[in-house]
Formats: sequence, structure tokens, C-alpha cells
Amino acid sequence: MATNDDILLEEQFAQKRMSASTFRRLMSYLRPYHRRFALNLVFTVSATLSQLLGPKFIQVGIDRYLTNFNSVEAALAGILVVSAIYLVNLLINWVLSAAQVKTAIAIGQGAINDLRQAVFEHIQRLSLNYFDKTHQGRIINRADTDIESLDRIMTWGGSQLLSSALTLVGVVALMLQYDWRLCLATSVVLPPLWIATRLFHVYGMRAYRRLREQSSRITSAIAESIAGVRVVQAFAREEINLANFQKVQDVYFDRFLVSARIFHTYMPFIGLMSGVGTAIILGYGGSLALRGQITVGELAAFILYLGMFFGPIQTMGDLYNSVLSTGASAERIFQLLDTDPRVKDRPGARPLAPIQGHVRFENVWSRYDTTPEDQWVLKEISFEAKPGETVALVGATGSGKTSIISLITRFYEPQRGRILIDGMDLVSATIDSLHEQIGIVTQENFLFTGTIMENLKFGRPAATDEEVVEAATRLGTHDIIMRFQDGYATKVGERGGNFSAGERQLLTFTRAMVAQPRILILDEATSAVDAQTEKTIQHALEALFARRTCFVVAHRLSTVRNAHQILVLSHGEIIERGTHDELVAAGGHYARLHAEFVRE
Repeated sequence: MATNDDILLEEQFAQKRMSASTFRRLMSYLRPYHRRFALNLVFTVSATLSQLLGPKFIQVGIDRYLTNFNSVEAALAGILVVSAIYLVNLLINWVLSAAQVKTAIAIGQGAINDLRQAVFEHIQRLSLNYFDKTHQGRIINRADTDIESLDRIMTWGGSQLLSSALTLVGVVALMLQYDWRLCLATSVVLPPLWIATRLFHVYGMRAYRRLREQSSRITSAIAESIAGVRVVQAFAREEINLANFQKVQDVYFDRFLVSARIFHTYMPFIGLMSGVGTAIILGYGGSLALRGQITVGELAAFILYLGMFFGPIQTMGDLYNSVLSTGASAERIFQLLDTDPRVKDRPGARPLAPIQGHVRFENVWSRYDTTPEDQWVLKEISFEAKPGETVALVGATGSGKTSIISLITRFYEPQRGRILIDGMDLVSATIDSLHEQIGIVTQENFLFTGTIMENLKFGRPAATDEEVVEAATRLGTHDIIMRFQDGYATKVGERGGNFSAGERQLLTFTRAMVAQPRILILDEATSAVDAQTEKTIQHALEALFARRTCFVVAHRLSTVRNAHQILVLSHGEIIERGTHDELVAAGGHYARLHAEFVRE
């Protein structure tokens, strides 16, 4: 199984041909639909046999009623009967083909939806270090574009392959039945056709995989530009970014032309070979018909079967073109699905009982996958937070404050030392049982599309509307919500763009309150709001902190002065600890920070 260490910023895995194991795994998503698949095969076989009967009826009509008849009236009656039978066969073929299409769509889209669901579920469970290393655009590409590219092969691949194979076998058998010499004459076009198919196989695969790689880069560039649009506009980078994107686009355009040139050279070449074969049969078969060695009807049917011979080859060439793209896409999708979360439940992990909130760090050392092995983000971190206490983390950017928070929430795990909650090592507990009892508010104040009520219930969907209103009232956000025309039913725009920063922050505090966490974490939760809004938030904090173990990361010391314990960090180490008054009296690093804060 792949690990997160295997996931790099660029596509650094070798793109191989679709292996048998990858193909079997892809086809396993069709297994739940095996009954429909069997029904689709019945429709496919029946429709193919019906199609193969068509030229036979034409041969009978020509030989029996057009070129060899005793009376016009009898011939006319006979040809009308044959025409009626031919028409009925066409109608039967149409019904069978429609049924085949309907079942194929149901199977293919069902399998695609199952695969998309599996990818979405897996993405949500991946550890954060995966997202540290992987562009958002590449993840979106896996979950969207790559899965979409599987549609052709998953929906139509089986029925088209079976239909084409049956048609080829049936056509060859019928042509041999008519005249082996005509079959031998037709075989002249097979060697160049085989060479063309082989070249298409080699160069087509290479071209399409390079095209998919570049498509992934385009998606990544677009996603990055959208995510950083404010920074782009603030630094007037629009023209430069456009020029850089154009370079990526130009490479995609060139690769698209190469792949299109290969495909649209191969497919017309098949048509050319079909025409050459028809010309050979028309000339040679015509001479046989003139000498009475075959009938005119047999020659006509043979030419029609010859056209049916090259048709499946074109279909399979087109299908193979899809397989080239599908192979690369399937490899990338399964690589994502095979990426193990770095942080996951250990064997024998037990759910955390309702916790009191006693948190203890014992000689914890930690670093991220993106940092060198000798550069520790946290070093020898030891402290204790008793139930109901508030612990503040203070220090410069990069000092390790957020890293401590990430370890408490078990978004990451330490390389050394232990973290215990109520005496239980976190690695012995299930992740879900931990997260169900932790509430976190960050400076990003992220809101989801939906209503305000749906957002406030995000951490505890089972909460009643009355509980939500009660929590909002306690925090002082109820009146703010009711200012909106629709109150709690107000629609939230993308990322909460229709609310001010302060409003979004208050809503995230309320969301945390509704979740009823035993451990509450505020990670720079007031850094994005103004001083006036922060005063409003202070009231919310008092209600939130009540009877909970709280961890507060803040630059503004007004938020942490009432903490039971303040940990001052520098370069991943705790350099001071104590209450606000104790640290100010000590005259150390915290005292200097406080003096600067007072002057501001």
C-alpha cells in the first residue's frame, strides 16, 4: 500500500499500462450490478445476431426474386415478403439496441457513482500531511476529471467489446461460408491494418498519458489561482499569472494536437483499408459472379459483411483510445485510494469514554513530513491541563503553537513522547471518539454552503433547533442572526462570503458551542476581527470556556490574560510558563510581549 511519503507535488509515479490487477479492480465496481450486466449481455448478443441476419435477407431477395424468377408477380410478392421480414428484423434490432443502451447506462453510471463516492469518502479521511504535499487542483482532478474519463469504458466498454467481437467472428464465419477465395483476397489489407494498430497502440498510449498529465497541471493552476485571487489582485499579478497559465495551456494544446493527430490518422486509415478491401472484392468478386461461380446476391451480401468487418475494428480502435486515457486515470485514482492515512486507528484502538478533559504532554517531539529529519517543530514539550482549565499558547509565528493544537486533535502524531487524555494515550483511542468531544475554532472561520442553522449544527447534526437558539443566545449571536431577513434560515454563500469577518467568527463560536465539546480549541480565533468585534467575542468566550478544558492560541494577549496557565514557546520549546501576573512579574519574554501590547 502506498503511504503519504509517496505522494509528491508532481506526478512522480511511473505511468504504466493498465495492469491486470488494476483492470480487475476497476471491474470490481461493476460487481454489484452483475444481474443487469448479464441482462445487458443478453441484449447485446441478441442485437448483434439480429444485425448479422440483415445481409442474409438481402442475398435471398436478390438471388431468389430479382435475378432468378419465373414470373414478375411471384417475384414481386416474394420481394415484398423479404422486405417485410427485413423491416421486422430492423425493428427487433432497434428494440434490443435500446434495451442494451438503457442497461449499459444504468450499470456504468452506477459504478461511476460508487467510485466517486469511494474517492470522496477516502479524501475526507486522509491525514493532513497528504494535503500539505498535494495541490488542491490535483486532488480535484482525481475526484472529477479522472473519474469522468472512466465513463466511456465503464458504461459502454463491455457491451461494445462483446458486440464488436461477436460481429467480427460472425462476419468471418459467414464470409468463409460464401467463398474462401474472396476471404483470401480481403486478407491483403490485414498486414497494413495490423501494423497501423500496433503503432497506434504504442504512440497513442504515450500521447494520451502525457495529455492527461498536462490536464492535471491545468486544473491545479486554475484551483491555485482561484484560492489566491485576493493576493493575485493585491499584487497586480493578473498579467504575469495569465502568461504563466498560457505556457501551461500551450503545452496542453501541443500535446492535444499530437494525440488528436495520432487518433485521426489511425481511424481514417481503417476507413481507407475498408475501401481498398471493398474495391478488391468488387473487382474480383464481380469476375467470379460473371463466370457464375458465385451469385450476385452472395457478392452483395459479402460486400455488406465486409463493411461490417471493418466497423467493429473502428469501434474497438475508438474503445482502445478510451482505454489509453482510462488506464492512466485508473492508476491515479487507485493510487489515491491506496494512500493510507498517516494518522489512523491502531489495531485494538478503543473509543474514548466521555472525557473530563485532563490533557498531559509527556516529553513530546514532533516534526512534519515536509521538514528535514533533524529539524524538530516541537522539542521536549511537557505540560498538564486539568479539567476545566484554560491553557494559552503564546509565541512568535512558527514557534510551535499550532503544532501543539494539531497534536491534541490528532491531525498529526508525535515521533516521540506521549499525549494522554484522562490518562489514556491518544494513539490507543479511536480518532472519531476523540473528534466527537473536541471543538475547534480557527482564524479561517470557514462556513459551508447551506443555511445558518445547518452550519451551526455541523458539529452535532442531531441537535434540535431549540438547542441551537439557546447556544446562540448564550453567546450573544442570536440577535445578530435575527438581523437577517430569514434569520436562521438565511442562506450562507460560498465560504460565508455574504457575512462580515466578525459575523463569520461569531457563527463559528456558536457552531463550537452547539457541538458541546469537552475540549475547546481556539487557534488564532480572534486575529481576523477588529477590536470592537473582539469585545463582543470576549462575552462569547466566557460562555464557551465554562466547565471546559480550553486551549487558546493568540497573538493578542487580551485573549489569554485570564488563562490558568500560559505557555510561552520559541523555536518549538517551552521557554516560560505560568499565569499572566507571574510571567509579567518575571520580566522575561512574555513580559516584553505584554509591554509591547500595552503600548499598542
